[in-house]
Amino acid sequence: MALVPANDQITRLRETAKRFAGGFTTGQKAVTIAAVAAVLVGAVLFMSMSGKPTYAPLFTNLQPADAANITAKLTSDGVPFQLSNNGSTIMVPANDVATQRLAMAQAGLPAQSTVGLSLLDKEGITASNMTQQADYLRALQGELEQTIDAISGVSSSQVTIALPANQSFAVTTANPTGASVLVTMVPGQTLSSGEVQAIVHLVGSSVPNLSPGQVTVADSNGNLLAGPGVAVGAGSNNATQSYDSQVQGKVEAYLGAVLGQNNADVQVNATLNYDKVNTTTQSILPGANGKPASFCTQTSTSTQTYTGTGVPPGGAAGTITTTVGAGTGNYKQSSGSQTCETNQQTVTDQQAPGTVKSQSVAVLVNSAALPKGVSLAQLQAGVAAAAGINTARGDTLAFSAMPFSTAAAKQAAKAAAAAAAAGKSKSLVSEARVLVVALAVLLALFLLWRSARKARSTVVMGPMSAADALSALSMPVLPGEPTSQLPAVPALDVSRSTEAATVNSFIDSQPDEVATMLRGWLSGNPGSGAS
Repeated sequence: MALVPANDQITRLRETAKRFAGGFTTGQKAVTIAAVAAVLVGAVLFMSMSGKPTYAPLFTNLQPADAANITAKLTSDGVPFQLSNNGSTIMVPANDVATQRLAMAQAGLPAQSTVGLSLLDKEGITASNMTQQADYLRALQGELEQTIDAISGVSSSQVTIALPANQSFAVTTANPTGASVLVTMVPGQTLSSGEVQAIVHLVGSSVPNLSPGQVTVADSNGNLLAGPGVAVGAGSNNATQSYDSQVQGKVEAYLGAVLGQNNADVQVNATLNYDKVNTTTQSILPGANGKPASFCTQTSTSTQTYTGTGVPPGGAAGTITTTVGAGTGNYKQSSGSQTCETNQQTVTDQQAPGTVKSQSVAVLVNSAALPKGVSLAQLQAGVAAAAGINTARGDTLAFSAMPFSTAAAKQAAKAAAAAAAAGKSKSLVSEARVLVVALAVLLALFLLWRSARKARSTVVMGPMSAADALSALSMPVLPGEPTSQLPAVPALDVSRSTEAATVNSFIDSQPDEVATMLRGWLSGNPGSGAS
């Protein structure tokens, strides 16, 4: 098999491509080029999106010096990175996080941001006592900061510990010790009372001779969450607000069932007692007959006797008589004692913090929504029962009725109608866009189908040969329909077709016969003419 030269192959491929391109109309070529361009653009976008790495945090909450050193090392190593949170967070491709952390640890970075007990590893034997104590304090504060930062929602923290000086020869070492914690939260997050209490006890348990009551906790907004004389996490305020919300919800639910929604305004202000009170009560238990029951626990008896002879002592009244131990007589004395107790009961009641001391409830109802047959007195009685009003402890209930303003409701209705109209118009615009796109696609498909049909009809019909043209010219024509018997043939390009050149040469060579045949056609005698 003979090999085809490369030039011939290229020429053949070029001719094949030209023939293939010549089979398309202008519209088909435009659509094909647009489709190829769209595919290429989509492929480029897909490759760019898939080739873009996903970044993950390498280090967060960095000091400026550490951030500068880490970025310099990443640049020298050729590792791409991104900065966020005002430069305190460095992000690298997710696949390189573990490798870069090991590389940074080998380089001793970050050096200032992670302060902990590892700081004591750099202590030398020549360090003074003051330096050792300062380093220990910094290490302890760093460990506590890392532990507090691990709490969910905490962005960063700063712990300051006030330790007394180490006085070995002091008479007393009862110097005060305290600590303060400043917590910066993630936007939208707050510390609960349990989390604040956990921070207080965590710091108090980590520092020697530090009681949890001496730990002060505050957030970055300046809110005092815990401290000496302050309830941990402002738990009293939270409990009071929770109680007010519960009572308000009960009253609003009761009034909503009668008046309907948004026809009552309820305000609750309660005062809760957070004092821990122990009450001890002693009482005597009665017996079966209703009288106090008693029982003896101890009984004792003593007896004294005397026996003697002689004259008993005595004399006339008002005279001094000398007593002489003479005479006879007997003396006997008996005595007894019993210790009895009654049945007593001692009861100690411990009052839990958060009991209600008093509450005031203000209720305003819409008089226009008051149903027929329902009086304000009935509503007031129901609200008092729902809120748990106790006048004996000083509770108050302010109940009033007046028509509510409808301006806000009308404005809300207008806003809702405008929003609905905007949404409807937006939906119509979207549907119109979809319809226009669909019509454009249908029109493009119709044009492509029409151009393809024309191309197929042109290929099927093709140019007529000279013999077909002569046979068509020799067909008889009926008198009434001079052109009905002639087939519909496309126009012949006689200047370029070989068959047209043959017909022209035939006419030029035999003009008389052609003229005779044409005269016969015109006279209605198709048989006349040249054979």
